[in-house]
Formats: sequence, C-alpha cells, structure tokens
Amino acid sequence: MIWFLYLILFFIMQSAVLLCCLAAGNDASSQMISDMEQIEYIQRWMKKQ
Repeated sequence: MIWFLYLILFFIMQSAVLLCCLAAGNDASSQMISDMEQIEYIQRWMKKQ
C-alpha cells in the first residue's frame, strides 16, 4: 500500500516539473529572444575567429 502512495507522489512531482518547464518561456516571444541571443553570440564568436 505504501508503494501506491509513493507512486502517486512521484506522478505529482513529475507533473509539477512539467508545469514549471512549460511556464518557463515556451512561447513565441521567448523563442524569438532566445534566437536573437544565439545569433548575437555566434556573430561575436565569428568576429573573434
């Protein structure tokens, strides 16, 4: 019976992690900002090389 409670707790924790990951910026504007930061980083790296 205790394993059942552990199993439920495990799935609750996994759901919380999933919701946090989804809420962490999985939208179009956040993706655009991330893409711009990557482009700027690559441009700076290319200038150094």
